[in-house]
Amino acid sequence: MRGLLSSIPLLLVGALAATAYSVYLDWGTASWVWFQRSGSLLALAGAVLGFRSIVRLGVNGVGGASPTVVKATLVSIDDSGPRRMAKVSYDEETRLMLHQAAIDRIAGYVGAYMMVAGTIL
Repeated sequence: MRGLLSSIPLLLVGALAATAYSVYLDWGTASWVWFQRSGSLLALAGAVLGFRSIVRLGVNGVGGASPTVVKATLVSIDDSGPRRMAKVSYDEETRLMLHQAAIDRIAGYVGAYMMVAGTIL
């Protein structure tokens, strides 16, 4: 269930499909009640995406996943330029954590736009 609620494409396509279906239902009628209700579904899906880290991590995700301390192995140091550059390699768990944190940030932006669009509808 957490995987479904933290999927950006699934929630985005589902909310847009609900909006399109509501336009189909209201097309040719005097009231656009279903279309207005689809705006609330779009805003709700955006809110779920905006809080993706909480959906994904539970209580530990409050405030967003914060990968401030990561494990890495020093591979080499490049002294050839004006600055020293360290080349590091990350283990698989750290790479996954950094990747999920980046997806959380993207989901926050997409969710904010969806909430604004849902409010406008």
